[in-house]
Amino acid sequence: MNFSNGNGLAIVVNANAKRGGRRVAAQIARALPGATVKLTKSIGELEAWLKSMPRPRCIVSAGGDGTAVALLNALHHVTPADERFPPIGTLPLGTGNAWAHALGAKKLDVCVKALQRQTGPLPTRRYGLLECEGTLTFFAGCGWDAEVLSDFKAQVEQSPSGRLAKSVWGYLSSMLLRTAPKAVLQGRPHVLIENLADEAYTMTREGELVRMPDVKRGTVLYEGMASVAGAATCPEFGYRFRAYPNATRMLGHMNVRIYDETTLRAITQIPKLWVGAPLPAMHDFFSTHVKMTFSRSIPLQIGGEAIGTRQTVEYRASSREVDALDWRRL
Repeated sequence: MNFSNGNGLAIVVNANAKRGGRRVAAQIARALPGATVKLTKSIGELEAWLKSMPRPRCIVSAGGDGTAVALLNALHHVTPADERFPPIGTLPLGTGNAWAHALGAKKLDVCVKALQRQTGPLPTRRYGLLECEGTLTFFAGCGWDAEVLSDFKAQVEQSPSGRLAKSVWGYLSSMLLRTAPKAVLQGRPHVLIENLADEAYTMTREGELVRMPDVKRGTVLYEGMASVAGAATCPEFGYRFRAYPNATRMLGHMNVRIYDETTLRAITQIPKLWVGAPLPAMHDFFSTHVKMTFSRSIPLQIGGEAIGTRQTVEYRASSREVDALDWRRL
């Protein structure tokens, strides 16, 4: 079957996207006349739209990580547990665009032209997901990552130069000038990470995955200080920051990662942290269910959205897996 001109594609556009949702929706509709394009403002609108249409060849979220997470959760609510999601893609219209970059997405016009040219089945890659506080996502975490998101958002809102404030330089300046000073004053919390699954894996210094001996439900995987403690199935954290470079190593498991380093030392390691280079203060585990208990309430982010502070957080690998549009092969 010939799928040219967007036939069989369903594209959901975030009306509040950084780069102009309504304008982009019109642009995509003109470029892919066979596609169904929907501009949405709420997850309720999104769910109603998904229920009303036949199963698409691929459903694409046009927005940031928040738009992708909203689509995943809307699909989760309307799709029976024994049915797979349709293939899912993402177009980068947000600020960080972690999942889009992890899947190899380029600029919007490049991606749209690639879809125009594709006349056969779309290439996909199987991705795992995780759940945190009832939300289906591809990363979540406590500590500096969540604190930086809150500080970055506040900086963008207060900045007279929105474009620069939303760039990677704005993100870095927020980290160095807002988050780092607070982290120095507050110090690192203590965290206890319990495995709530039947097994868990870790990585050797050579990068080999090995099953941890004598690990069962209730076994403590890590106890100590932590600057960042989270879980992911996506290697990136926005702005091409490879915060979880090993996240896709074990499909069906999430990568639980702890970074234990002082603030000043972490600042000197930013170049290595950004590219996902191995560091002595980084600890990796792979499990399907863990519980983290901190010595004090600390910020939590889910899918790039800061949602407040928590002292106890659980992360669980979802039984849902997605066939994600692989832009590198498109």
